[in-house]
Amino acid sequence: MNDVKNKYIRNLKIVSCILIVLVFVLTLVVVDLISNRFVKSNTNNAYVEVVETYDGFLLGKDVDNNTKYTIKTSDTFNTGDVIYVTYYKDIEKPKSIELVLSKKTEEESKDTKLETTEVTTTKEAVNNEVVTTNVVTTKNNTTTKKVEKNENIDSIVLNYVDSVKTKVENYSSNDNNKKTAKEYFCGIVDFIFYDGKIKGHTFNELSTSAKAKVIYYTLILDSKIDSKFPGYKDSLGDKYNDIKIKLVGKYLSLVEYVKNKEPELYNDLKSDFLLLKSSCNLTWNIVSSAFKYVGGSVVSLAKEWYENFRG
Repeated sequence: MNDVKNKYIRNLKIVSCILIVLVFVLTLVVVDLISNRFVKSNTNNAYVEVVETYDGFLLGKDVDNNTKYTIKTSDTFNTGDVIYVTYYKDIEKPKSIELVLSKKTEEESKDTKLETTEVTTTKEAVNNEVVTTNVVTTKNNTTTKKVEKNENIDSIVLNYVDSVKTKVENYSSNDNNKKTAKEYFCGIVDFIFYDGKIKGHTFNELSTSAKAKVIYYTLILDSKIDSKFPGYKDSLGDKYNDIKIKLVGKYLSLVEYVKNKEPELYNDLKSDFLLLKSSCNLTWNIVSSAFKYVGGSVVSLAKEWYENFRG
């Protein structure tokens, strides 16, 4: 009888210990998940240009303004480098630092000659539709052809968007014009993002270059409306929240797309984007925030775009 009782007590102790261990492990897992989620939601990022380096820390400034930071780091950076700092609460004690642009690499790239590209254009009628053929020849004599259809659709949509931009530029600041400008802007945004139509056509019917130009005009339109009716987007609703950053992200996505698919457009689209910097008051903070709508590594995109953006 005692043996049975002792065996029961022993088994009960074993089970109790196992349960205690399981509860302890489960508690640690839950605490870790909650902690990581909290830290992630409260994690901040900043793009910083290195001003001076010291033993164990560096002095940097925000790339969009002159805000100065003292950042502890054991990593080695050079004056002029641009870094991507991830931190929780205090930037002086960063969680991680990644190099975006090396000053040495930037200086070396100035001596690199770009491949020359020659584009010749011919037009012909195919099934009563005007088809434009771009023949692209690089210096290594590699020739590719790109056939662009729907040239007429491109013209219809681009003429409409450009005419809207011109109208808004000539608007006086009154409530009726503000209402009309908001309707124009929402219509074009719906066309780009939400399957809306302009003159019976959708965004996906456009050629890549026309898509980029529509977004280009829309960003300028947004800037023009905002200059006449400050804060006009505040009453547009959740659908249009963060829309300037989304438009920038859409443009950057097109640039990433043409890099391999339509390389003859790549340099032109990047050059056009630089024109928006002054006309639409784009800051690096806006551009880098748009990376989340592009996909891929934020740091990789920053490495590609930072030098081009700063000009």
